[in-house]
Amino acid sequence: MVNSRDSIPTRRERDVLALAGRGLTNQEIADELFISTLTVKCTLHRACVRLGARNRTQAVILAMRRGALHILDMFSTDDLAELLASLPPELMASVCQRVEQNRLPSSTAGYESGNKNSKDKVAGGVECVC
Repeated sequence: MVNSRDSIPTRRERDVLALAGRGLTNQEIADELFISTLTVKCTLHRACVRLGARNRTQAVILAMRRGALHILDMFSTDDLAELLASLPPELMASVCQRVEQNRLPSSTAGYESGNKNSKDKVAGGVECVC
């Protein structure tokens, strides 16, 4: 049985998973990290085994769910804004509601308390325009 410490991806595995999560091919990942494609394949395989994933996509998702990989490891805030902007308004409203429901009270700490629209801020301080 694998213990929980062994199920946390290594730094190299997280780097490779982040690039795989952006949709890069093994060759593109290798070029980005200055490693061989064989190293990419081996690293992805080890990450899949470590996480109990069937493929690279599932490995990325499991790493994110376990907190080992963050969406900002894969995408810039501009990329995320572009992705969110492509959502239909009703889906964006649903996303805003879910974020608001799941937000921890401390996640607004450090934001301007005098802002009358502070209740419209979601995690990360992004204004929800639903």
